This record gives sequence, C-alpha cells and structure tokens, in this order.
Amino acid sequence: MELTEFGRLIGQESRVSILLALMGGTALPASELAYRAGVANQTASSHLNELTRGGLIRRRKCGRYHYYELAGGEVASLIENLARDLPDRKGGKKRPRIKPELKSARFCYDHLAGELGVAISRGLVAKGALFLEEESFRLPDNGHRIYEDIGMDLAALRLKKRKLCPRCVDWSERLPHVAGSFGAAFAEKMLEHGFIRRSPNNRSVAVTQAGRSFFSEVLNLDLSFLNRQTAVPEEARRDFLPAETI
Repeated sequence: MELTEFGRLIGQESRVSILLALMGGTALPASELAYRAGVANQTASSHLNELTRGGLIRRRKCGRYHYYELAGGEVASLIENLARDLPDRKGGKKRPRIKPELKSARFCYDHLAGELGVAISRGLVAKGALFLEEESFRLPDNGHRIYEDIGMDLAALRLKKRKLCPRCVDWSERLPHVAGSFGAAFAEKMLEHGFIRRSPNNRSVAVTQAGRSFFSEVLNLDLSFLNRQTAVPEEARRDFLPAETI
C-alpha cells in the first residue's frame, strides 16, 4: 500500500473509530461498528468497504451475517505504534484521555496490554519465566512451572511461524509488554481459567477475584491500579453502553 493511500484510510475520524473498535481482536458486525463510530449504518458500510479494499480489515461471513476484523496482528501493531508515537500539538486541542478501565487492562488485538499487561510481563521476568532482551522477550529453554500449572504448551508455540514473544511498547504506559504467539496464548489461558473477563463494550478486561489471587500470589503483582476499574455487570447489554474512546 502507498503511504498516501494509508494516510487517506486513517485520515477520517469514523474509520479510525472503526479500527479502534476492532483492536480488541474480536470480529464485530457492521451495525455494532456503526454504533461505535457514531454514524449511520449506510455510512459505516461505505467506510468498511474502503478499509476492506485497503487491506486493513477483512470481512467474514457467518450464515446471513457479515463480521469484520482487523486483517492481522501487524495492522494492530501499526495502529498501536502510531497511537504511542503521535506528538502533542503545542497550543492545540488536548488529546482525549484514555478511559480508566482501558488504561488498567485491555486487549491489544490478541494479547494483554495496559497496566496489567506491563505488570504481567514484569512479574514473569521477576520469576525467571521470561527474559527481557533488547528487541524481544525470551522464554527459558526448559520452560517454567507457571506455564505448566496453567496448561501452556510452549513446545507447540515455538513451532508457530509467528514471532514467539516480541516486545510491544504500550502506547498508554510507554513500557514494554509481551506480545506474539506467547502473549496471545497467555491471554487465552487467562480467559480460559476465568482470571479475566472481556468487557461487552470495549476492549478492556475486568480481573476476577480468582484472577486477583493468581496475579498476586503467583506473580506477586501489585494490583492497586485495578481499583480504578469500572465494574461491568454480566447482564449488561452492549446497545446501552457508550462507545470506546481513547
């Protein structure tokens, strides 16, 4: 893609809102993306067609319905890096503040980010379950008890073509957290064990009581930042929740 074409695609506020709504790694229908972007369904369809043709998102058909998702982790990483590196304009409008629950814990496509993501990476490093190197993280050659206890198959992860555990510099914290196939698998295990729960509204996650125990007792994390989280009732309907902003 030409840089000018990429600039055109992300140079429209509604299209940016759509891309940000898909940063949680889940596929969403056009009507939901229209709601998140604050535009009519017809307008959203036009934007979705543009983004699909440009290769930033892809469309999946499920029965009679179409769902949209980011084209891959590379697109999510690009958006995350742009958000991190955008300069503040002197004398200009202040950039919107990130919601407290998004700052505390969120998905960056398929791995955990925000204060929780950074804290987990630090905790794993402190336990010798992960090593921080110049360009990436590195797993111990002989594995670690933490991964055995939560059922992670490190041997299978090493066989994947995707990068194993690259560094992703968090755009809100400006600190590294682990991404790649390892980051995605670890986040999936956190969901599987009920340690975290996705928000029905945006890409933030809530840490359950079981999760607080795991992070505190196993990784020795200070979870005081979670006190800012907004509770998300299980029965909450997405239709009545405000759209995500950063």
